[in-house]
Amino acid sequence: MICNIEEPGFLNESRVIYGFVGNALDFRLENKVARKELLKYIPAYFNKKDIYIYEVKQVHSNQIVALNKDFNMNDINYYDGLNLAEADGVFTQKPGIMLCVRTADCVPVLFYDRIKRVSGAVHCGWRGIYEDIIINAVNTLTNHFHSNLDDVVIMIGPSICKNCYEVEEGFFNRFRAKNALNQRFFERKINHTKLYFDLKSLLKNELNLSGFKKENVYDLNKCNFEDKNFYSYRRDKTDKRQVSFIMMY
Repeated sequence: MICNIEEPGFLNESRVIYGFVGNALDFRLENKVARKELLKYIPAYFNKKDIYIYEVKQVHSNQIVALNKDFNMNDINYYDGLNLAEADGVFTQKPGIMLCVRTADCVPVLFYDRIKRVSGAVHCGWRGIYEDIIINAVNTLTNHFHSNLDDVVIMIGPSICKNCYEVEEGFFNRFRAKNALNQRFFERKINHTKLYFDLKSLLKNELNLSGFKKENVYDLNKCNFEDKNFYSYRRDKTDKRQVSFIMMY
């Protein structure tokens, strides 16, 4: 299953392709076969031999990798997850590189600068957002690629919703200690005995505070916990992951 966002139709004229693939494809890092299967979701008119799949080794950090235009795509048919950089986001100006992130409750966030022609994929879990991965993404876009944030379109893929993300009191206190305003992203339910966290609203707030335009943020508005077409660690304790990707051409 692949979900494409339809709202930013102008992206079709910008020579960029992106998508969110559900549990039709198990994209665990060690599943090297999945990298070849991913190409089946790419339209037939692409020369798939020219597509280079790039991932980071996600570690729930705030680190971002920037691939320069002269990035060497060594052997395009070679894949070894052990050689990937430890980070949770990647950006590039180089066409033909399919940037991928893996999720199973966290938020996959895809970026595209229509003017500077920069694409990016970021894995946003609670820890990464707490440790300012969005600020690091902004710094990468503006300092490394000289982007104007007004030109950046953002697509948010399937992730756990506020009705399904139950957390402990200590988790709540941690966010409130960082910023008292963070308590608005938490809600008590069932006679105030259970506490739920709105990860995606926190993410959107961070995007807004960091300078991205609200009208340029598009949300698939799908909960992977509720929709069994997607993997969820919290629902099934699975180690399987779905993939979100973006590629300029």
